[in-house]
Amino acid sequence: MNRKRDNIGGSERRARETSVSQEDYLKAIYNMQVELQDPISARLSEALGVTPPAVTTALKRMVRRGHVRLDHKTGRIRLTPKGRAIAQSLALRHRLIEKLLTDVLGMDWKLVHAEAEKLEHAISRELERRLLDYFGRDGSCPHGNPLIGGAAKLRRQGAKPLAQARPGEKLRVIRVAERDAAFLEFIDRLGLRPGTEINIVEKTFDETVTLAVGRRRHHLGKSSTDRIWVKKV
Repeated sequence: MNRKRDNIGGSERRARETSVSQEDYLKAIYNMQVELQDPISARLSEALGVTPPAVTTALKRMVRRGHVRLDHKTGRIRLTPKGRAIAQSLALRHRLIEKLLTDVLGMDWKLVHAEAEKLEHAISRELERRLLDYFGRDGSCPHGNPLIGGAAKLRRQGAKPLAQARPGEKLRVIRVAERDAAFLEFIDRLGLRPGTEINIVEKTFDETVTLAVGRRRHHLGKSSTDRIWVKKV
């Protein structure tokens, strides 16, 4: 058994020491960091659909278990190495399940996120390994997240949020944030799935981006362009 597999298995064993609720918190914090957002209690409350007091109680518990650190001056939440390992293991399982549902079972890419949220806590170490062997370590989920490496890998490869694009650039959509089903429906209607090539036509003072997909033009505000990652063609 190779070392990389041992690390994945170790992450799984650590994840089993936590409840499903705590795992959800850790992954939500991790996803916020991926999206370059500062994890704070208010954002966690909104993302997980729980009350602020519930967030406070959960964070205290995770601090005691060594999963997170809190900066009481700024309110920012940081994952410890232990907490990050659990979150990354869950993120990997989530992406593998999404890929299984789309590539093998033919489910719509807009629907698989919700299914993966339920199943990611339950799959075994053996199934995780078999799925990773089947799809390959260099694969991506249907929304463009690398199975291994996440957004950090995309940044190393030159990807960036569409919000940072400049007029005249020719780009390819690499990744779309997946947590908001309504946003995925919107992006799908515009034809902006991962792999789509676009041209940046204009960027206005309020950061609205006008882009061309073939002969069609679309205008996207920053709330959308922050959630779409692109790379130069």
